[in-house]
Amino acid sequence: MMRNEKVYEMKTNQQLVESNFEEKIKVFTLAVDGEFDGNETFSVANTRMPTDTFNTLLIKSVNVKDSYKVKQAIDCFMERGYPFSVWMDVEHMHAEWKDILQTYNLIEAEGNVMMMRENSLHLDQKHSNQLTITQVKNNEEFLKYVDVFMSLFEGSKEHDALEKYFSKFSLQKLDSDVKMFVGCIDDVAIITGLLIKTKDSYGIYDVMTKEAYRGKGLGSEMFHFLLSQTKDKEKPVVLQASDDGKNIYKRFGFTDVGEMLVFE
Repeated sequence: MMRNEKVYEMKTNQQLVESNFEEKIKVFTLAVDGEFDGNETFSVANTRMPTDTFNTLLIKSVNVKDSYKVKQAIDCFMERGYPFSVWMDVEHMHAEWKDILQTYNLIEAEGNVMMMRENSLHLDQKHSNQLTITQVKNNEEFLKYVDVFMSLFEGSKEHDALEKYFSKFSLQKLDSDVKMFVGCIDDVAIITGLLIKTKDSYGIYDVMTKEAYRGKGLGSEMFHFLLSQTKDKEKPVVLQASDDGKNIYKRFGFTDVGEMLVFE
C-alpha cells in the first residue's frame, strides 16, 4: 500500500478521475481528426461535428485564468452550431465560472458520482460466463461496438451526428493504452466496454447494454472483465457513475470520491 501512496500522492482522488476523463475526451477527438487543446485551467475537445456526446469542455481548476480563452472555445462551438457539454468537479464551481455558464445559458443537465477503487488486486471470481468478450482490433469488431453504442440513441438527432462521427473514426489512431471491448452472445453484439490506462490510473467507461438484454447481469460481467484486464494491479481504477448506478460499483469495491457536474 505504501508504494501506491508514494506513486499517487501528487494527485487527489478527484484529480485522478478528472485526468483520466481528460485522456478519454482527447483520444476520442483525435481519432476523428478533431481539435484538442488543454491547459491547467481547462481542456476543450472539438470533434468538428455536431455531436454533444464527444464535444466537451472540461473545467480543471477553481481559478479562472484566461477566461477569454474559455469564452473563445464556447463561441467556437456556438458559431458552428455544434452542441457540446461542460464538465466540472463540483468543488471547482466558483462565482466567475457561474457567470460564464449563465452568460451562455448553460444549465446543469446531470451529475455524476466520481468513484475510485484503490487497485485491482483480489478480484472476486466470476459467477457467470454468458458473454464472449473480444477486444476491438479490426473493422468488423468495431462495427459491432458501434452497433451497440448507436442503439442507445435511436430516434434522436444525436444518432445522425454519431453516424458521421463513427464513419470518420480511426482505430489506428488509438494507442495500446486505450482498449475497446465488445461482448456478444451467439455472435450478436450485446454490450460494450472501454478501458483507458494513463500514467496515474485506469478508467472504465461506456459499459453499454442493448435495451432488450438489460437486467440479466451482463453489465456486471463486462465490468468484472474490464477490471481483470488491468496489467498494473496496484494502480487505482476510476469511473463516473449515475446516482442510480453507483451502488452497482460499490459492490465491486469502488467508493465515492466526489461529484462531476455536466452543463449543456
